[in-house]
Amino acid sequence: MSPMNNRLLVPRKTPGLLDLVPGAAAAYSLRSLSNSYADPVVTVRRSSDDAEEDFTAAEVSDGTLAAFCGAGDGFVKQWWDQSGNARHASQTTAGYQPKIVSSGVVVTEEGKPAILLDGTDDFLLTANSALPRFENLGGFVVVTLGGAGLQRIVSRRSDITGDGWQTRELGTNVSLFVDTTTTDSATGGATTAAQTLMYFGFDGTNIIVRLNGYVYAQTTHANPGVISAVTIPIYIGRAPSGGQLFTGKMQEIVLYESAVTSQIELAEGNIAWGYSV
Repeated sequence: MSPMNNRLLVPRKTPGLLDLVPGAAAAYSLRSLSNSYADPVVTVRRSSDDAEEDFTAAEVSDGTLAAFCGAGDGFVKQWWDQSGNARHASQTTAGYQPKIVSSGVVVTEEGKPAILLDGTDDFLLTANSALPRFENLGGFVVVTLGGAGLQRIVSRRSDITGDGWQTRELGTNVSLFVDTTTTDSATGGATTAAQTLMYFGFDGTNIIVRLNGYVYAQTTHANPGVISAVTIPIYIGRAPSGGQLFTGKMQEIVLYESAVTSQIELAEGNIAWGYSV
């Protein structure tokens, strides 16, 4: 009898989100989003001597990052863009860097690594980047709310009221808030401060917000803006004007240049598997 083909004995890798739904405009996570991605996911500064080091997703979770920080804290200087578009989100001011290690222990949410933003001054931003406004983007985030009031998850424009994905009063609602000639937003009812998978998108007619795989809010967008790109930074954790700082934990933010309507549930399934949401 001929020996069994050894290839049948090798477990298949679970496809990453970007393997299943390619073409992301920017992709930030503490897990690897593609089986082909081998670069770091974060650059971390440790508090003891301000030394900096790059860490892969495996190194964030296997003790390597914690060992680097020792008994001190670790702060995110750069959240690497895994999309291949090099839209890395950085913070060079030490006092504004979100925390990823606290007193020698990696920050987690539901047992998975997370980045902690203090709601006072923590945020990250990219270099100028040519993308449509957020009202025309689609994407997914995994966050855990930790404070009250308007909190911006991601944002781009400071010269208009909205153009961003935000939470509103903690425990009350979440919205995709945009502004063109008038402001439109999709806002829903009660949420909790638990870890939440959110989808935001505009399908050409409606602004849609999904939470944990279900439609949470949907509103006709009466004044959709121009889809053409504008070259400005992406802000993570606050509005460009400096307000609406996010309080809580972030684990994943993936942006697409469209609503990825036909692949929402496929992406949500992968993210829910990755974070046990």
